[in-house]
Amino acid sequence: MQRGNGHQTTSAADRCNAIVYSTRIQPISDGTLSGLKFAIKDNIDVAGVRTTACSRILEGYVPTTDAFVVERLRVSGAEIVGKANNHEFAVGATNTSSIFGPVRNPVDPDRISGGSSGGSVAAVASGIADVGIGTDTGGSIRVPAALCGVTGFKPTTGIIPTDGVIPLSRTMDTVGIAAMDPGIIEKVFTSIIPQQVVHLLNPPKDVRRIGLMLFDDTPVSRGILSTIESLDMGLDLNECEIAGFEKLTGKARRTITSAEGASYHRHWLETKPDLYFADVREVLSAGLQTSTAEYIEAWNIVRKIMKEYERSFAQFDLIMSPVATTVAPTIAEVTGRELSYREILLGRTELFNAVFAPSISLNVCSLDGLPCGLMVSGRRNDDLTVLSFARKLQSQLRNI
Repeated sequence: MQRGNGHQTTSAADRCNAIVYSTRIQPISDGTLSGLKFAIKDNIDVAGVRTTACSRILEGYVPTTDAFVVERLRVSGAEIVGKANNHEFAVGATNTSSIFGPVRNPVDPDRISGGSSGGSVAAVASGIADVGIGTDTGGSIRVPAALCGVTGFKPTTGIIPTDGVIPLSRTMDTVGIAAMDPGIIEKVFTSIIPQQVVHLLNPPKDVRRIGLMLFDDTPVSRGILSTIESLDMGLDLNECEIAGFEKLTGKARRTITSAEGASYHRHWLETKPDLYFADVREVLSAGLQTSTAEYIEAWNIVRKIMKEYERSFAQFDLIMSPVATTVAPTIAEVTGRELSYREILLGRTELFNAVFAPSISLNVCSLDGLPCGLMVSGRRNDDLTVLSFARKLQSQLRNI
C-alpha cells in the first residue's frame, strides 16, 4: 500500500511486525554513517512519509520536513529503510497498543518486544536495520533493548534536539539509539549531536568505582549480578542508595509526563477520545486531572533527587542496575494488562529519565533463553564515559 514516500510492509523478513512503512530514503551526503541502515520510530518525522505515532488520531499526516535527528543522520550518510512500529504516542511499555498490531520479540514471537520503541529495537534484533532510532521518556529504548537482546542508549536529556518528534513530555522526551554494538551507538551519537552542545559533554574517564542499585532477589537480578561479579575488569563494586530515589522519583516523573502529555493531547482527548487505545487514553486523561500545585510539587521532588543523584558520584564513577527484573512476558499475558506491565517494566528505567542521566542497556545474560539487560548510568553529560565503558564491558562479556 502506498503511504507517502513509504509502503506498508508485508515482508516475510519482518515477522516481528517491526516496520510499518518500508522506505529507501538515501543519504544527503556521504559521512561517518555511510553504509548503515536505519529504522525510524513512527513518532519521528521523515519528510514525505506518514507519521502516525501508531494512532488513528494522526492518520493522514505527512510531514514535509525531516525531524532534526533524521536530517543529521542523512547528512552523515545514513539510509532510512523504514518507519518503525511503536506503542501509541509512545505512552506504553509493551508495544501492544498500535494500529499496526503488536511488535513481536525476535527471540520468541509469542512474547512482547517491550516499548514504546519496540519496532526500532526489533528491526535491529531481526537484522532489518543496523540502527534503530526511537525515543526514551521513561525507558522506551532501554526496555525493548533488554527484552530483545540488543543495546539501547538514552543520552543526557536535551543533548539531541527533539524537533520533529511527536511529544509526550516536553521536558523529558529524549531521542534514543539502538544497535547490536555500543561502538555503533557511539558513532551515531557523536554524528548527530549539534556542534553547539559538544562542549557540554564531559570527556570520557576511567571507570573503577561502580554503585549497584535496585537489585532484588528475582532470578533476573541474581543472574545479572552474578555476571557482573564474574567480570575481570578490576571494578570496585559497592551498593549505592539514594534516599527517595525509587519511591519518589518514579511517581513524580509519571505526574510530570502525564500532565505534559495531556496538555499536548487535550483537544483530541475532548473531541476524539474513542480513537485512543484504552491504556493510552487512561494515562493521558489522568494528566488532565493534574493540578498546577501537583505538577510543581512533582518537579520539587525531582530537583531534590537530582541533587542526591549528583552527590552519589563523589563515591562512584557509574551506576549499574537491572533494566527490568522480568524477562519478556507473552503477548497473551500482557493483553488487557498494559498499564500493570507499564509499571513493572518502567519501574527502574524511569528513575534515570527523571534525573536527565545518560543510561545504556546491555544484554549481559539470559534466563531460560530469554535476554536480560544490565543498565549502566552516569552523571548528566557523562555520555561519552557511559558509551566508552559499555564498549569495554561488551568486549568482556564476549569472553565469558
